[in-house]
Order: sequence, then C-alpha cells, then structure tokens
Amino acid sequence: MGGFLSYSIISGLLMTAMYLVYRVLLARDKQHSFNRGVLLTIYAVSFAASPIAFFTGHHAAGTEMTDAAFTGIEAASAVAAPLSRPIWGTVLIWIFIAGMIVVAVQTAVTRLRLSRVIRHGKKIEREGYTLVLTDNERYAPFSWMRYIVISRSDYNNNCPAIAAHEMKHVACHHWIDLLLAQAVCIVNWFNPVAWLMRDELMLIHEYQADMAVIDGGHDVQEYQMLLIKKAVGARFPSLANSLNHSKLKKRITMMYKTKSGAGRKFKALALVPMLALGLGVAGVPAIRAAVSTISSSEVSVDKDTENPLQGQTDAVLKVTNINNDGNTTTVLIKGKSMGNTMSVSGGTFTNNGKTYRANNINFDMTDDDVTISVGFPFSEDYKDASMCLTVNGREMLFNLESFLAASHTVKIADSAPKNGTTSSISITGIGSSFPEGLKIFLDGKMITNIEMKKIPPETIASVDVNTEDKTIRITSKK
Repeated sequence: MGGFLSYSIISGLLMTAMYLVYRVLLARDKQHSFNRGVLLTIYAVSFAASPIAFFTGHHAAGTEMTDAAFTGIEAASAVAAPLSRPIWGTVLIWIFIAGMIVVAVQTAVTRLRLSRVIRHGKKIEREGYTLVLTDNERYAPFSWMRYIVISRSDYNNNCPAIAAHEMKHVACHHWIDLLLAQAVCIVNWFNPVAWLMRDELMLIHEYQADMAVIDGGHDVQEYQMLLIKKAVGARFPSLANSLNHSKLKKRITMMYKTKSGAGRKFKALALVPMLALGLGVAGVPAIRAAVSTISSSEVSVDKDTENPLQGQTDAVLKVTNINNDGNTTTVLIKGKSMGNTMSVSGGTFTNNGKTYRANNINFDMTDDDVTISVGFPFSEDYKDASMCLTVNGREMLFNLESFLAASHTVKIADSAPKNGTTSSISITGIGSSFPEGLKIFLDGKMITNIEMKKIPPETIASVDVNTEDKTIRITSKK
C-alpha cells in the first residue's frame, strides 16, 4: 500500500503541473471537444508517467561532493536488528486509506441513488437512449449512461431543448469521463486538482450540450431562461450530467463567444515542458527520499516479520566499502553464498530517519564467493544508518553504525587561508601521518603527497582509501 500511495502522490504532482497550463492557456477558449481531449490526456499521462518519475533518479548537474568515501578493514556483519521505518509513513498510509474509503462510500451512495431513481421511473425506449419519467420533481433533468431522466411535468410540457441537451450527453458518452474523473478523485482525494479537474470536465460537458441545443435552432434567450428556472433542482454532483450545472454564469458567457481558431490549439504544447518540470520536481532528492520512505512503509508492523533471519543465516555477508561520489552512495558487500543459486533484491537504506530504495543491485558469484554492489540515490551525512537486502527471499538487515565508527572516514577539506591566496586539500581520518608505503593515484596516475595537497578540492569527484593495499585513489570531475 505504501507503493500505491507513492504512485498516487507522484501522479497528483504531474497532474497538478499540467492542469495549471490548461487553466491559464486553454480553459477560456471555445474549443470544447479539444479541451475535453486535453483533460483526458492529462489524466492518462499523469498516471502513465508516474513510474518514470519514481524509478528514475534526477540529480542536479555539478553537485559538489559533500560526503565522504568510506572504507575499512573491519566490516559490519548482518545482525539481528529491525529495519528502521519511520512511523509517519504508516500514519500517512492509514490516512490515505481512510480518505479513499470515505470518497468510495460517497460514490457508491450516489450510484445507488441514481439506480433508485431510474428503477422507479417509467421507461420509454427511444432511438439511442431510454427516457425515464419520474414523479419526483425535485430532480433537475439529468443523464446517466444511456438513460435520460426528466420529470413528468417537463415531459408533458414538451420541452425539446431539454431532450436535445441530454441527448448530447448520451451521444458523447460523457458518463465514461465522469467515472474516470471520480476514480481519480478516489485515489487522489488529497489533491485539490483532482476535484477541480472533475468539475472542469463536467463544465465542458455542459458547454458541449448547450451548443448542441443552440445549433439545433432553439432560441438562445429562452434556453437561458430555462437553465435559470431549473437551477434550483437537486442534482448528482459526481456521476451524472445534470441540466442545472452550478456554473450557469460561465455557461451563458460561453454561449456568446466565437469559436476559437485552430491555431490556439497549439498552446497545448506547453503541457510538454510542464510535464518535464513535474518529473524534475519529483526527482529532487528530498522529495524522492520522502516518497521512497512512504513506499517502503507498511500498513502495520508484524513482529514476526521485523527480523525474519534472527541469526538463522546460512552464511555471513559483510559490508566492505561505502563510497559516495556526490550523487549516489554505493555499498559493497562480500561473503559466502548460501547455496548453488542466490537471489538479491529489495535493497533499502535507512539514514537519518529516511528510507531510500536502491537504484541498482549487482552481484557476482564465483564458486562460493559473493560480491554484491548496491547503489542508493542520495548524498548526505550518515546518521543511524542501516541497510536491508532480500537475500534468497529473506530479509537480511545490516547495522552499519559499527562499520562507520571503525572505518576510516575520508574527508575532503579546503585548507586555504582566510585571505584565499592558496588552496589545497587534506585527507583526515587515517591517522596523523600516512602509513608507510602509501601510494596515491590521481585518475590512475601515481602522484606524491605534495602533489595531492595542491589539487583544488572543487575538482575532486571522489576519493577511495584502501588500507589493505595502502592506496588512495582520487577521481577528478570530468
């Protein structure tokens, strides 16, 4: 359910971005069929493009390296410790479920009311639709699926404008649009744009039906007076197209507008950069981290599944390296396999109360030796860090605190004096002096300690220290 909530949040973000373009550039134009298609396209694109935003990392170019590369001789083993998942993720899931239930129940009640009115009315089969006569005059004329419901008094008064209006709704299958819009409101109930788009779609339906009446030769002023008279009737706001849609002023104003030129449709192309902007916002590390935390949250925490291994692992896997290049944290794990075959999935990294999903997982198994590399999409200081991998279908949890405490932390520091006349780097965390026989490489080429100190810090992409080989490898930014 956490993954579904994350999907709903991202789709809502994309939908909001594109709807803003529609409201500013297209909503006032008299091109009703085209605008209807634009709104339906926004629905489709928002939910189709959400997986792209969720699974693809979007990192700003030129980010400076603020985190350290970590290496060490002693590695952290898989230990019996529960994976840290913030409680707020579970709370949000429950709020999300409660909201969906409320909106779904309201929708079901409206559907039952519609069915009751249609079932109790007198049905008259007509070409292309079924006319339903009701004695309940408190309802304004409305259409649902292939049913047109009007009161007996309206039917006896022989009001052709009402029939022309509702027949347009039936012919255009507007009820399908409303079902789609209501489904979006159920899964995106927390997003005001979902409700605004539903109302906008209903308004476009009324524009189309109004124009069908006028194009059919009915007097415009008489039809407008009919709309005003019917404005007091009850209506079904979420599922049915009612004659007395509340935005009468906009409908009457639209009747006097001239049809928009074909060239104005090109304004819809502005949806493309706005979609790209929405995808970019969804890829911001802070937003991705929050969404990933929600995605990894569960409706409840089952004590039986908090730590399924409980020391029952058939082999020990150890973290041997944690490296950060400014955009991605890569964890290297080595150990013995658990049999002839091995599967690794479900990588999550919890750091400072946030949970990140793995961008990629690669592993190599040679005989009984296993090497696993897991990449996570973040760059920040490490605090209360832990990692979880699903190995052979079982969760393996790594407490990284002991590893980080025992490892040699490599920091890149600008040691320039305050007057800024010189600039150099220093590497701390491996002792006050370099080990004997230490070799330093810059982009694969061996350099001296003095040459290393002359490297401008802003030109360094990453630093990796291997105390076993007594080497420091520095990679420059390309």
